[in-house]
Amino acid sequence: MMKFEDKFSLPLEWISDETKRIVESCREIVEKEIMPIRHELDEDWKDHKIYDKLLKIIMLDFGLQCAPWPKEYGGLESDLITACLCNEEMSRGDSGLSTAAGCINWTFMPMLAPTPNPILIEKFAPLACQTDKLFVGCAAITDARSGSDVENIDGTHGKYIATTAELDGDEWVINGHKLWPTNSGGLADIFAVFCTTNPGVEDDEAFAIIYVPADTPGVKQGEPYQKAGMSGDKNSDIWFDNVRVPKENRANPKPGDDAIAARMFMNAGNIGSSAHSIGIMRNCYELVKEWCGTREVGGKLLKEHSMTASILADIAMMIEVSRSDTYMKARMMTVPDVYGIDPTGVEFLAKTRANKLFVTDQMTILINKAMDLMGSHGYAREGHIEKHWRDSKMISLWMGGRGLAKLDIARWFYDCKSF
Repeated sequence: MMKFEDKFSLPLEWISDETKRIVESCREIVEKEIMPIRHELDEDWKDHKIYDKLLKIIMLDFGLQCAPWPKEYGGLESDLITACLCNEEMSRGDSGLSTAAGCINWTFMPMLAPTPNPILIEKFAPLACQTDKLFVGCAAITDARSGSDVENIDGTHGKYIATTAELDGDEWVINGHKLWPTNSGGLADIFAVFCTTNPGVEDDEAFAIIYVPADTPGVKQGEPYQKAGMSGDKNSDIWFDNVRVPKENRANPKPGDDAIAARMFMNAGNIGSSAHSIGIMRNCYELVKEWCGTREVGGKLLKEHSMTASILADIAMMIEVSRSDTYMKARMMTVPDVYGIDPTGVEFLAKTRANKLFVTDQMTILINKAMDLMGSHGYAREGHIEKHWRDSKMISLWMGGRGLAKLDIARWFYDCKSF
């Protein structure tokens, strides 16, 4: 069995003893339940039978489903650093599973932060904090017509959002077509639907996030898509045809606050994506270290050749720097006052976009370098590097894509106004 390795820097003064125990328990689950069956998981993209069992272990038995919720409801009130460390551990084994698990809790963030919504917390926390049944969230963001327009809050202010919500008495009537959200395809129990209350108008007050139970009349889901990888991340189409939900199901009752919550939501997603990436990078390090430490070329171990050592140094360097910056951003979001940062503002959005874009770029480069060292074994299905190679590309493309990330970075750092 491959030796577990973690030689990369972490800000230990920011990590509580409770978090350490949680992460160690998560690691044990990954080593016991995921690592031995990684080759089987790629074929489970449609039925999700193995993934559903693993989600129950992670979310219910381990208790991750309770993580973001208030303690008065049985939650853990875990911080972003704890969530990122768990993302890392799960992504070492399978980043698709880590994505599905992380997105369950991420879905509820707009009702929890920055301004908690007591009505919705009272409504949904008991379902999330019980331990008998999965309560799966799905953030339904991408419109079929255009993906990044929805997430381009500061560029379009909701003007091009195609999914609409119209208030009719005490109910929202939702119409639209969403595509690709994690945990769709029949898995989710509830959707956080990103929509507009005033189509075609640039107006943050019209930007709405409305929670829709999956069994609401008028909701229809398609079959899951088969992708190159990331099988645990179940994606499909969702149609909303005159779907009615109570007025109180809007994440934030005050118009404009959903757009603010969405920025914070994006920031957490950017940082979480980096944590997924670091988990993949760390496992690639483990795999390539074992390969180069046991394979002989020219009469000596592969790692002892200077050409190899140069590549190995690059791999270690990329993980070291990526991990340091990711947990810096997680810390900034956890205690924003210390850093003078608004976790819902354009400055922090630019900085988390920069982090996510940099780390995912490093992940792509690292995997290619590892495959170069391992040759045919690197791309063989019998190994694991090729699984990370297929899975990892999707992380760099979600959250609005690479282009939007660069626009958000330029907007703040260079005070750009025209896009």
